[in-house]
Amino acid sequence: ALPQPTPFEQVQWYMDPNAQNPYSIQWNFGVQHQIDSATVLTANYVGSGSRRLDIGGFYNVATTPGPGNFRERAPFPYIRPTYYDRSWGRGNYNGLQLLLDRKVRNDFGYMVNYTYSKSIDIGCSGWYGVEGCSIQDPYKFNNDRSVSGFDMTHVLTMNFVYDLPFGEGKRFSMGSKVANYILGNWQANGIVRLSSGQPYSLQISGDLANTGNAGTYLRLNFLGDPEWSNPTTGRWFDTSKVASPAPFTFGNSGRNRLRSDGWENFDLSLFKIFPMPWEGKSFELRVEGFNMFNHPVYGVPNSNLSNAALFGRVTGIANQPRQLQLGAKFKF
Repeated sequence: ALPQPTPFEQVQWYMDPNAQNPYSIQWNFGVQHQIDSATVLTANYVGSGSRRLDIGGFYNVATTPGPGNFRERAPFPYIRPTYYDRSWGRGNYNGLQLLLDRKVRNDFGYMVNYTYSKSIDIGCSGWYGVEGCSIQDPYKFNNDRSVSGFDMTHVLTMNFVYDLPFGEGKRFSMGSKVANYILGNWQANGIVRLSSGQPYSLQISGDLANTGNAGTYLRLNFLGDPEWSNPTTGRWFDTSKVASPAPFTFGNSGRNRLRSDGWENFDLSLFKIFPMPWEGKSFELRVEGFNMFNHPVYGVPNSNLSNAALFGRVTGIANQPRQLQLGAKFKF
């Protein structure tokens, strides 16, 4: 019922009273070439710069790692380290976007879209986002400038629609109304997505640096390149090439240095259209398959050395197993 003897021992969420609203500027340039009456090729450069982004995490921790009472090395020793957000962050995005778009002609249409890009920020990738905040030293947050937690270097998406050339009025007519009705009016569709994996960091729990920070903020030391050319779920990276940082030091590995499994997904569908004798009305039967080839996209491996039993192992998938569904649709 009584207030705390001092408010400085409470861990709360605080905001810099001088924080400013974030802003972003964008720019782009593109060219387009019409290949034929149905096909267009487009190339765009897209860029953006964001400023005054939020940098969260613990603040008023010790300014340097070291032994002894960390509060004696903090800017305000009488105040306990606590969450403190500042508007000091910045980020940028640059991307090359290519699009090949063919409108449906001769019963076939498709789109191919490829993006080569890079998103970079300082420490925090979104408020409670994919990565949250990953900052070792809040007084030297520029050291954590790296690719964003949502960065994907390569993204390729493709889709197509194909009316199969069978039936009345098509390239291959059966010569029979019944056969044309059964074999005609089939449509195949597909969506393909291929992309790079998600960036992640290798870390260890606890406060080995003895700065008063909380949570999992320390990164590991790299003894070499831990990336495998052919990773497995049992050992996604070379665990012998990483180690815990020495007491009273920060880890030397960079933020978001490694990447998880790349994304591969194929969605396919087959439609059968039954024209009705009444104008503008038809009935459809649909068979749709999501992740048709049941290809697993492995999730981010366990990247915390404190969990020695699972460190370096993949224990889940980032996508869904194959799903098949049947549907019917009446158009009127």
